[in-house]
Amino acid sequence: MGQKLGRELVDWCLPSTVPERRAVSARVRVDGKFFAQAGQRFAFRGVTYGTFRPRDDGARYPDCDTVKRDFAAIQDAGFTVVRTYTPPPDDVLDLAEEHELRLLVDVFYPDWRYLTGTSRSARAQMARDAETEVRAVTRRLAGNPVVLGLSLGNEIPADAVRWFGAPAVVRLLERLATVVREEDPEQLVTYANFPTTEYLSLDCLDFLTFNVFLEDQGDFRRYLTRLQHLAGDRPLVVGEVGLDAGAGPAGEERQRDVLDWQLHTMLERGLAGSCVFSWTDEWWVGERAVEGWHFGLTRADRSQRPALATATMWNDRTVADLPYDWPSITIVICAYNASATLDECLRHTCALNYPQLEIVVVDDGSTDTTAAITRRYRDVRLLHIPHAGLSAARNAGLQVATGDMVAYLDSDAFPSPEWPYFLALGLDGPDVVGVGGPNIPPVDAPSGERRVAQAPGGPVHVLTSDDRAEHIPGCNMAFWRQTLVEVGGFDPVYTSAGDDVDLCWRVLERGWQIGFHPSALVWHHRRSGLRPYLRQQLGYGRSEAMVEARHPDRFTVWGTARWRGSIYDSAKRTVTPQRIYRGQYGAAAFQSVYRGGGHMLDIVHQAGVPIAGALMITGPLALYNRVLAAPALAALVAMVVLAAVDLMRVQPPRQEGGGLRFRAGVTAMQLLQPVVRTWGRWRHRSILPLHGGPAPPLAGPMRSVGRGTVMAPYQHSRPQLTAAVVNALQRAGTRVAPGTGWEDFDARIHGGAFVVAFLVTTDHLKGWVQVRIRRRLRWRVAAAALAVTGLVSLVSPLLAVILVGAASLEIGRGLWLTGKRVRRLLSGLSND
Repeated sequence: MGQKLGRELVDWCLPSTVPERRAVSARVRVDGKFFAQAGQRFAFRGVTYGTFRPRDDGARYPDCDTVKRDFAAIQDAGFTVVRTYTPPPDDVLDLAEEHELRLLVDVFYPDWRYLTGTSRSARAQMARDAETEVRAVTRRLAGNPVVLGLSLGNEIPADAVRWFGAPAVVRLLERLATVVREEDPEQLVTYANFPTTEYLSLDCLDFLTFNVFLEDQGDFRRYLTRLQHLAGDRPLVVGEVGLDAGAGPAGEERQRDVLDWQLHTMLERGLAGSCVFSWTDEWWVGERAVEGWHFGLTRADRSQRPALATATMWNDRTVADLPYDWPSITIVICAYNASATLDECLRHTCALNYPQLEIVVVDDGSTDTTAAITRRYRDVRLLHIPHAGLSAARNAGLQVATGDMVAYLDSDAFPSPEWPYFLALGLDGPDVVGVGGPNIPPVDAPSGERRVAQAPGGPVHVLTSDDRAEHIPGCNMAFWRQTLVEVGGFDPVYTSAGDDVDLCWRVLERGWQIGFHPSALVWHHRRSGLRPYLRQQLGYGRSEAMVEARHPDRFTVWGTARWRGSIYDSAKRTVTPQRIYRGQYGAAAFQSVYRGGGHMLDIVHQAGVPIAGALMITGPLALYNRVLAAPALAALVAMVVLAAVDLMRVQPPRQEGGGLRFRAGVTAMQLLQPVVRTWGRWRHRSILPLHGGPAPPLAGPMRSVGRGTVMAPYQHSRPQLTAAVVNALQRAGTRVAPGTGWEDFDARIHGGAFVVAFLVTTDHLKGWVQVRIRRRLRWRVAAAALAVTGLVSLVSPLLAVILVGAASLEIGRGLWLTGKRVRRLLSGLSND
């Protein structure tokens, strides 16, 4: 696919699917990473307009007749949006409506760049003036569907931001966004940023706008991908893009060529829209005309440049029209009792407009109306299997898939209209064999789902770079079918989760890469509340233990995954200050931000919260002596502090109002999740089933030769005999986990809290296989218990004696479980 996507065709391969123009009657809304109007995709195709010489009424626009001619030509060129740098007067609004154009309006006010010194009173007056102007403009334009959105400024200079401080700039923009929503709650809000202040964290915006002028296609593509991650689950719009045409024909041809690949790249990177800079060379700043700049698609006399024809061509294109050889795709939807969400999933999936698309629903032994719902859709193939779990269902879908790519979609998710195209575009190299994209809750999700979406442990992707992944969640992933066949598909040992992590790591271990496209988006329902969420995390803990047994090198000593990439979660807010690279003397063209501290906070949750919970359980020991309350009290204080930090990091959706109840709900999940997941992980870490089918029976009784060693006749290969021994011990009720190949033993036998044993085999004696049990005291656990007992003895010797007695009994039980009991089981094994 990488070679196919790198080979551009001469002719367009698909007819245009740009939505037909609709009258300016309904307001444009945000729809994931794109825009929508009246339930249909809104094609944001923009051009900048002005500013111009002030008219007699003070408006910085041409006279009415000139605006009418310009808007007619803009409409004929296929543009749908006009970006203005000052609020439009009524005649411009009327002409925009007449020509079915939307306006992206900059609200102009004298900002920080006009201030001298550091006077607090001057800054306060500037903020008041800005608020007054924004309120007045919003009030005048409120409810007008012609106005797509308001921009709260344009390119505040990096030097001004550094001089006054980024937090002050952010606070004012947040306040201005609040003012807009007070006057017109449905008005979309943005701010036109640029690379030198990309570090401004503006979560208050409905969509992200960046002005980007890069003349190298590779740099442009990489930077747009980066901006997509800064935008998160919001639309990304390039507010200014283009090139100075210079004074001669050669410059105009270069302007045309550069604009061609700029518009192509923005479509391929999944941007929500762009504004070409600019419509005309007629351009005034302040009270004088700007001379020597030739960015216009038309000259000052409105004669057309070649770039206008290029823009017109791209205005009539969507991602489906990109000149690529699109691969065939099979979408596999695994469903188990999915009647609540399957109809929504299939309704959107069947509406996808993609060539050579096959849809397969694998009914994993459902007992509800899953099959009946699927039969309503004639274009969907229904496959029934006995209930065997998620991995088995995914493998069943793989077996019947006919597409070059196999894309997996959960039954409680549904795709955006462009989803399969962006998945295909994400396979952008010969060694890229898989691809994924973001999954976010539906916009109309209930409050319970939105809380779970901000809680930890959800289906998030792990990225090693802006377009390469270490892990992509199974609810939104695709692989070349041949790749899945070569790696053996999904491991059926995973019945509910973990199979996607295991598959991604097995793919990476073969030297392949996994791509990521930030616009390959699906809407994914989360669990509906605290109890279903905790049940899910308990199951995830079990799956995580199984993944750890398969890939121990990728886990920490605490049993948590050691990701080599960065866990992506746009809902999390960092509690540490930004570290901004500004370049020497603040001269860097791209001033980037590094957000630190998140990894340590995750460790505090995943390791610290369970430990604190265990310490709080010791609280009743204070009945013997008050000093014994110290560990529980310290743990309680630590949990209160952590809860306060978590409460601050939660970002309530706008519809939640103040959001205190929302914040408290998410915080509770953040504190309970590590405990529940740790319990699920530790409870199941010693019962991992073996790869492959059942092991052969033993040939004859084993013979004990002392010191924990037994011998068996050599009839099968040593690995087969070892598998038979492990299976036999598991059937007898012994908690035993086979090795993974990374250890110097064949299996681990669980002997309680203090004792563990390792089963080792060898066939170096001809005709025999020796089986030895090596018992070991779990020194870390024993040392911790000894330390606790020592502290207890200082205040209550009797209680310390009780603890020593209990520990001794546990050690004795562990020695028996891993010693005499195991030897007795081994000596009595045979094929009888």
